[in-house]
Amino acid sequence: MAILIDDQLTATPAEVGLPSGPIRLQQTLRSDLSGGEPAKITYSLAHSHNISFQTPSGPAKQIQINVAKVPEAPTSRTDTVKLVEIGGGTSLAQVTIKQLIEAETKVHDSVVIAIQQ
Repeated sequence: MAILIDDQLTATPAEVGLPSGPIRLQQTLRSDLSGGEPAKITYSLAHSHNISFQTPSGPAKQIQINVAKVPEAPTSRTDTVKLVEIGGGTSLAQVTIKQLIEAETKVHDSVVIAIQQ
C-alpha cells in the first residue's frame, strides 16, 4: 500500500536564471489505500552547491509541504518554488530538485532544472 506516481515530476520552466521566478513542480499522484491517505512532500537541493530555495523566512536547502490527503483517483498537483544563489556566482549548468513523499511508504522522484549563465 503506497502513494503511486502516475506522471513523474516536471518543472516549468525547465531552464531559469538566478534568482529565478516561480517554478511550477507538477506531477500526478494517487493512493492505493481505500479513501486515500495523508502525505508529506519534501523538496531538497544538494548541500554541495550554493543554490537554495527562496522561502519567506530566507534561503533553505529543503522545504516541506503537508498534503491533507492523496486520493485514490489520479490527482494532478502543483507546488511552486523559487531558486536563489547564495554567495558568489555559480558555475553549475543544472541543479537537481529531489522529492521525497512520505505516507504509508516513502516514494522518491526528482527533476533537473537547467541554469542559465
